[in-house]
Amino acid sequence: MKLLPVILLSASVAHAFDGKPLPDPGQLKQRAIANMKKSEEALERYSCIVREQGDELDGNGKVKKHESRRMERFFVHGMQIDHVLARDGKDLTGGDAKKEQDRVDKEVRKYSDLQQVSKRQDREEKQFDMFLRAQRFTNGRREVRNGRSTVVYDLTGDPAFRPRNLEERFAQAVTGRLWMDEEAGTPVELRIETTRDVKIGGGLLANLHKGFVLHLTQQRQPEGVWLTKSVGGNGDARAGLFFHPRFRFQEELENCRLFSVDSRDLLHEAK
Repeated sequence: MKLLPVILLSASVAHAFDGKPLPDPGQLKQRAIANMKKSEEALERYSCIVREQGDELDGNGKVKKHESRRMERFFVHGMQIDHVLARDGKDLTGGDAKKEQDRVDKEVRKYSDLQQVSKRQDREEKQFDMFLRAQRFTNGRREVRNGRSTVVYDLTGDPAFRPRNLEERFAQAVTGRLWMDEEAGTPVELRIETTRDVKIGGGLLANLHKGFVLHLTQQRQPEGVWLTKSVGGNGDARAGLFFHPRFRFQEELENCRLFSVDSRDLLHEAK
């Protein structure tokens, strides 16, 4: 899951709470960017195990097909890299393991180049800016979560926005709620749902039906780094003329380890 666009959703419309104004869009955006840059070095000290599973369902909600993966997640210059260790309960071995290692090595080399990192960040920031144009952020208020001030917004598609591609149509079609850590400008939780069908190729190629749901949570570590704790969703789609699957997926951060800067000695288990 590529999270920079989600993280940068924290730049939104200012409201007031008990007379105290919420941070304006520029403040929240800069906090989010500054927090990500500050966390880049610290992220490279984390190694996490992530479990991912997905189901294709029949019309009665019974599982037709189940797939799962166990991955090691680590970061290079703040860029997330997932190394698949096992599929469907079986460790990768032989040629499959080598092929996956070669892919991971290529990703590491790519994001060891700061120019590549900058290109990726620029692309994701443009996606975020598009999402801001496609959405209305309303009913801003504050809550306290784990002793930290959290800003909450309701999300609805802006009818004045004119989408030109699939990403923009999806961005305008969702409604939901966003919780952000006020100090870091980082999402604590995001819940969205499509309010109408999202058509691909005018509906001839595929159609993501109304009611697709996505739920994301993040967790702050003692060192101030934010890690994705869970991502899940479910929905109903049609591909082509006949293939009409229902699906659900879930990704869970199982555990993380924080290592020292100069060695791979374990300092402590992350939360």
